[in-house]
Amino acid sequence: MMHRLTQTPKRKSIALVLLPLSIGLLVGCNSSETPATSESTPSETTTESLDRSVADPTTASDESAENSHSGTDTLASSANSGKVDLAAIIGSEDDGWLPKALSEYDFKRGMSPEEVGEILPGAEKISKFGFSEVPAKGFPGVDKYKFSYLKDKNDPEEKRTLYSISLLFDPAIKKDHPYDKVALAFAEKYGEVEPEKIEKKIVTWVGPNFATAQLTNSINKFEGYEFKIVVPKS
Repeated sequence: MMHRLTQTPKRKSIALVLLPLSIGLLVGCNSSETPATSESTPSETTTESLDRSVADPTTASDESAENSHSGTDTLASSANSGKVDLAAIIGSEDDGWLPKALSEYDFKRGMSPEEVGEILPGAEKISKFGFSEVPAKGFPGVDKYKFSYLKDKNDPEEKRTLYSISLLFDPAIKKDHPYDKVALAFAEKYGEVEPEKIEKKIVTWVGPNFATAQLTNSINKFEGYEFKIVVPKS
């Protein structure tokens, strides 16, 4: 009996000793997890925002679009269909043989490159083939003016003189201004055109003193329409 009585207290004392240790371990584990929970808050926020961008891809694209906006207008944007006014470019019969985009200048056939350059600086810088180009301003949709100079056979030195001028259109307008629409717009001033000429995309008009005007379409996607008109004799 004495042996049993001495063994029972020993078991109780071991349990009492282990109980505080186990409680301490639980408390220690809980306290060590607390910082991890507080630190996980930013990652949860990041994950949540990432999930929103995946669910709504337009959010990310809108942000990237705003960041990539340069704030400058390109030539293509200036040639937007809403800004291109064909009637303003072409004008009416009251504006004379040349289109409105050129009628404000006093061009005459036979002018020297230097004389043309006095009107539009840069037009006098002709190539060995007798051409020069000057950027057009004030008429959205018209990219450049192209000047053609022919050799004067009556001149001993065969100097080149002005013969024709072309309106070179920005290729960006082709999307909203197909060839047939542009041809019919020119027909309002220069006369009716045959449907088969429009289909071939080469329309020619004959004016005073057999001066001609021609609208062509480049097959090269990087080039636009060209309206080439012979300058009438003075």
